Amino acid sequence: MAANTRIDAPGTESRIAAILRADGAREVAERLANTGRLTSTRALVVATKTDEVAHHLRKALAPSVHEAFFDANRVSEAIILEKLRPALLVRNGLFETAEVPEVEAAIKGFRSKMKKPIASVGRIELTDHDTYEWCGTGWRVDEDLIITNRHVANIFARRYGREFRFSANQAGKIVRARVDFLEEYSGADSQEFGIAKILWIADDADGAPDMAVLQIKKDPGLPPPLELASQPVVGRQDIAVVGYPAKDSRNDDVLMQSIFKDIYDVKRFAPGKVAQPGGNAWYFTHDATTLGGNSGSAVFDLASGKVVGLHFGGSFRQTNYAVKAEVIRSIIARRSWVPVSPGALRVPAEGFSETKRTVAQLADRQGYQDDFLGVAVLLPTPGRSHAVLKVPFPKQALPYTHYSVVMSEPRRLAIFSAENLDGALKIKLKRKDSWGYDPRIPKSAQIGHKEFYGPQAFDKGHMAKRENGGWGRSEAEAQQGEDDTFVYPNAVPQMPQLNQQTWKALEDYVLDNARTAGFKVCVFTGPVFRPGDPAYTDSQLQVPVDFWKVVVTLDADAPTRLLTTAYLLSQESVMPEESFRFGAFRTYQVPLAHVEQLADLTFSAEVRAADVFSASEVQEMVASQRFVEIRSADDVVLTRNRNSK
Repeated sequence: MAANTRIDAPGTESRIAAILRADGAREVAERLANTGRLTSTRALVVATKTDEVAHHLRKALAPSVHEAFFDANRVSEAIILEKLRPALLVRNGLFETAEVPEVEAAIKGFRSKMKKPIASVGRIELTDHDTYEWCGTGWRVDEDLIITNRHVANIFARRYGREFRFSANQAGKIVRARVDFLEEYSGADSQEFGIAKILWIADDADGAPDMAVLQIKKDPGLPPPLELASQPVVGRQDIAVVGYPAKDSRNDDVLMQSIFKDIYDVKRFAPGKVAQPGGNAWYFTHDATTLGGNSGSAVFDLASGKVVGLHFGGSFRQTNYAVKAEVIRSIIARRSWVPVSPGALRVPAEGFSETKRTVAQLADRQGYQDDFLGVAVLLPTPGRSHAVLKVPFPKQALPYTHYSVVMSEPRRLAIFSAENLDGALKIKLKRKDSWGYDPRIPKSAQIGHKEFYGPQAFDKGHMAKRENGGWGRSEAEAQQGEDDTFVYPNAVPQMPQLNQQTWKALEDYVLDNARTAGFKVCVFTGPVFRPGDPAYTDSQLQVPVDFWKVVVTLDADAPTRLLTTAYLLSQESVMPEESFRFGAFRTYQVPLAHVEQLADLTFSAEVRAADVFSASEVQEMVASQRFVEIRSADDVVLTRNRNSK
């Protein structure tokens, strides 16, 4: 019911020091001490020398001095926490009145506004568990997801191979879980909904957020889903933790009695502030009052009522920790509920730093070469639906090292990229992200990080693959090739699940074949633009749903003859929207003619004639809309059917 470990975050401070650093907090506590109103609990009145507390609070001291004083006066710490960081009972959906006028004045304006968000936080209860009747807090997001902690879910669920299941008790009976969104003090009513499935539990490893995703049974009576904040937290931001604190034997009884008055296991609202925003870490710290049952609690921004974090642990007398909303969003956006490594979670590891390029630095780029294979492979011609961005280069293609990009002026994204890849000259390099604008065209013609990728849960999906550019007769040439792929014209928004998994697997297959066989290949990649593509952000940027790839190489059976394969992949089932639509997305090998039709492009006659699918196969596939599904490398068709015409 509480995290087994805590993070030793550099720069964190004790909760008492953080509270007293807040505007006016020290003065309020001093006034209460001077007037004898710090506590009404007899035991604390006797044990606490309020004049000493008042004298100490009168001084503006360093946090370390506050920590030393209150470490030696633990009862006085309880008083400060009770008054300035209360854990207020929730009754009929509303949190009770804070005793200290200054605290009440700070939160009373949010009482009615927070009623709806509070209703979507529930207690996770168990049936047939050997030990627990309930084990933590969870809250609803999107259509049917419940977010909680890994260490909460691990009480009743386990990983089995590539999926997660409910555990069994000692008698072999399967444990079941439900969420009760009421469980208020003195309230007999309940509002219970069963957990249908364990979708995902983070690995218990360094760098993996303490988080789990559950699927609740759909019901019209469910409280509304909560909204994740789009902006990161800032220091001293007003927040509140909503959850179910439970009595915890690891903590001091006097401290807990002072704050919780022996009332546990019911919904509480604990106001506080962000202590440390966390920089580039995946968590932030806060100073609200919590106990073990708060594991899985929602951390709300009071101003907006949106969720800024998932509380996952800490120490009763020290710092509290919460998973950031942006990390929660990035994990949910994967929608691939299978075990993944911590590195694949895409949690913030380092801050984004934009690379600035100059026109002079890009002056010698040759771009895509038509004669790279020894047989001409021309750039495709965009159809009438495209408005090509005019650039001062041949064929309206922006040249880079080993590849070129043709841009759409209205969409501000690549219509396609065209790459040359010499697998025999591939050099393995360490990834060095260096995203930035291409100075040869206006910034307004490109989609940058701050405008879109920062606020949204999309990856910058390379059209020309990073590793494909990393080849050459010297390491410097290969490094320049990789660096050149990190320009915004080469990026199209892709969901992490698409960019990091299926699409990457296909690209790796192409690259590995080129590398192991010493092949030279030409690779064309692009999105399918449709008028109805979903729009995101205030700029209403439309994000493509489907992507295509065409690979042209020399036929191993006839070295002067071309061989063309085409592929299509959709991210429709994983796009962010108001309701989640679960389901694996698929990659297909398709006739080149199908890509031409969808993408409104025309390839050269030589490339079209080299399609591995015969004319009769193409006709049948297009008519039936049945294509070759790629589930493994063995499914890829790389030779022509010699018996078909």
